[in-house]
Amino acid sequence: MSDYKTMNSTISSLQNRLVLPKFQRGYVWTETKQLELIESLHKGYPFGALLTYAPMGSDEEKLLDGQQRWTTIMDFKYNKAKYFKKLQKESYNKTFDKLNSFIEDGKLVTKEDFDRLLSSSSDYSTDKEDLSDLVDDYKIKYQFSNVSSKDIRHTIKRLQDEMNEYLNVDSLEVPIIHYFGSEDNIANVFESLNKGGIKLTKYEIYAAAWDHTEIKLNKSKLQEELLKNVVNFYIEKKEDTENRGLTLDNFSSQEFAENRVINLYDLGVGLGRMIQSRLPSLVDDTDTEKIQIGFGILGIYSSVDPKTLNKIVSHIDDITNNIEEILQKSTEISILLSNIFDKLIKQNSKIDASKIGYERGLSTAYKTLSYFASLWDLEKNSSEYIKTVNNIPIYYVYDFVRRAWTSAGDTRLYEFYPSRKERIYSASVEKESFENSFKSWILDENTQQMNFTNRVRSLATIHANLTYLSDFISFGENLQVEHIYPKQRVIDNDTNHEIMLGRIGNAMYLPQKMNVKKKTKTLYEYKPGEYETVMKLSSYPSKEDFEKAFSELEDGNPNIMNDLIIERSFLVAQSIIEKLMNKKF
Repeated sequence: MSDYKTMNSTISSLQNRLVLPKFQRGYVWTETKQLELIESLHKGYPFGALLTYAPMGSDEEKLLDGQQRWTTIMDFKYNKAKYFKKLQKESYNKTFDKLNSFIEDGKLVTKEDFDRLLSSSSDYSTDKEDLSDLVDDYKIKYQFSNVSSKDIRHTIKRLQDEMNEYLNVDSLEVPIIHYFGSEDNIANVFESLNKGGIKLTKYEIYAAAWDHTEIKLNKSKLQEELLKNVVNFYIEKKEDTENRGLTLDNFSSQEFAENRVINLYDLGVGLGRMIQSRLPSLVDDTDTEKIQIGFGILGIYSSVDPKTLNKIVSHIDDITNNIEEILQKSTEISILLSNIFDKLIKQNSKIDASKIGYERGLSTAYKTLSYFASLWDLEKNSSEYIKTVNNIPIYYVYDFVRRAWTSAGDTRLYEFYPSRKERIYSASVEKESFENSFKSWILDENTQQMNFTNRVRSLATIHANLTYLSDFISFGENLQVEHIYPKQRVIDNDTNHEIMLGRIGNAMYLPQKMNVKKKTKTLYEYKPGEYETVMKLSSYPSKEDFEKAFSELEDGNPNIMNDLIIERSFLVAQSIIEKLMNKKF
């Protein structure tokens, strides 16, 4: 006997019945895919079925498959102008131009305000702004001439009617596949149906597969924080879901707080957020990265291969019984790593108001997890622990320049697990190998012609933090990674674009205000004699080198400047190596 039945339903009859299971992914469709769907529906092409599941006795149906299509249709219903101006440009622009023709003098209506008019309604029972009120406001704002408010409304209404005729969402019929089998099989159904299209991440599969698991939290400080993180994750997801015309099923922040029960997926989410809040230098503030880190920690604790993290569920009893230990150890290592990497890659180089930023160009999630794995079972203050702590920043750069984490990161991470210890950070790095690897990277990969990559910015930050910045400026001042050989001055003379301006040898931190004033000048020309110590500590080129390089460039020979930039690249590399290998973290 089949566990499915099919039928057709209108969008309007479904709209108030559909809910989104907690384990469903967020909205991932691109604008192109959204437009393609709406245009296909306008032409009467097949829609593709939605898969729903209605628990026994419930009036609501869980949307198991078709969220991206459903969300796009709901978005079109409430934001038609967003789609119409791309799909029917001629009609849109014709009405837009007509509206502006009513203005004889003064500023013209913006596209944003025009879209706002198109999205309004003359029906006071809707949540949309009232068209009459908007027109009255805009008559004052845009100084329409002798045209009446009625004429403006009619102009907008005609295009609104055209948009509604383009695709009548409420009467649109869609095929529905109702699943009425066992609720225990929903995760398998969900995974099977999503093998095509935009592939689910393994974590999204775990969210469905582990929905039934339960972990009871106590009221320790760390478990309180974990619970708060989980609740916030679902509050954010709920807001996003409701903005897309759906309801998040089976979520109540009050019930979370009262029952204190989460599932295994929630644990990975909450743990990742805890680590990110303590280790922002290595873990980016995105759900994708935080979840990967959280589940990675559970894999390390359970000795589960990163390739088969689904097996973590078989360790749920052990995880539940030792959750406090997992949180404590994760917190301790996060704080330890934060103390190290704040010194290496933190700087006032961001444009936003916070100023503080981290240059994570050398980081990967697996690489970060390997630090947790290497420290997890080590006794504090033991010889191996101290060596590991001091070697981690060395390996951070060494592994990058020798391309250790560029492929098969999950395999390499597994070798650091405390249960295996096939790789360890307590082993010393050979200086000669470090030097040769760094030189090879400079010559083979660091060959950007114009701008600095995020990897170069990261190395420039490490070099600056370990050498000259503390003697240059206060930490409160905004900084920029800038070209030592001024970019515009080089471009003006480098007609064939042969100078490799993006190499690490041409990168240096400067105060933002200074760089704006300095423009095409070197530090020698900007304020002669003032920055001698900084120049020495930063391996800044000599005055004679600048003069020779620019003189040769003006004569059509770029080789001297390129050679000097590479020469400083080697000096920067050597300085980074020396500082890392002799500094105690």
